Amino acid sequence: LAQANRRLGTVLPAPALAAMGAAASNATGLSDKGAHEVRVASTEILKVAGLSGFHTSIIVDDREFFFDREGIMSAPPLWSHLAGRAKHTEAVRTEISDVGRSSMGGRALVQALQPFFEKGSYDIFFKNCNSFTDVALFFMTRQRLDCRFTRIERFVMATNPVSTSVLNRLFRAFIENNTGQAVEVDVYTTNPEAQVFNVDDVIAGIDASAESESSDSGEDDEDDPDESDCSDTERNYCCYRPRHGSAARDPEPHL
Repeated sequence: LAQANRRLGTVLPAPALAAMGAAASNATGLSDKGAHEVRVASTEILKVAGLSGFHTSIIVDDREFFFDREGIMSAPPLWSHLAGRAKHTEAVRTEISDVGRSSMGGRALVQALQPFFEKGSYDIFFKNCNSFTDVALFFMTRQRLDCRFTRIERFVMATNPVSTSVLNRLFRAFIENNTGQAVEVDVYTTNPEAQVFNVDDVIAGIDASAESESSDSGEDDEDDPDESDCSDTERNYCCYRPRHGSAARDPEPHL
């Protein structure tokens, strides 16, 4: 997390988290009122060539928000860190880091970021859960995700296509050693929907939009303070759209 406002996170073993939720759903039907507590959850999920890979999500009040192949998802806190690990929960250790508070809530977060993180645009390296957490954290608090969580992704992107070729050889060897069957196709291929995605570009766009809307809001309020479709907490973001994005999709059931 950013140097300012940083506190040591709490690390919880999986048994202490198991009762924190049963299912995830698309992030709709949320409401924002007052100040909102913001936390980041992180779980180490793999190690490749000495580099640790993490799954991260952002928790706003009592809801977790994360990004996967279905788009932006909402669930009880830490659901995404336990999903699919029922048989190995004793090995899961999740770190919870308190970031601070934000005037923006879950509903405003989803409205602003959904056009950037649509269903089908997920890529394990180029546009993953950590990409979403980084952007979401900036949107909520103007802080960035600690770079230690994205070392593998940055290595892969900086050395592509050599890195993806090496990773595919490692993945194939792992599968062959565990199944005894030869693997002749690439295990990983880049999602074309994610190739043009850039976290820094999205954050720059959000920052520029916030500054523009903030400077214009005073003049708009003087002209007609009632002529707005946005609530106070969403004023700067609810109508924001990406510079090169598509309209937000209609939500679909996740489970």
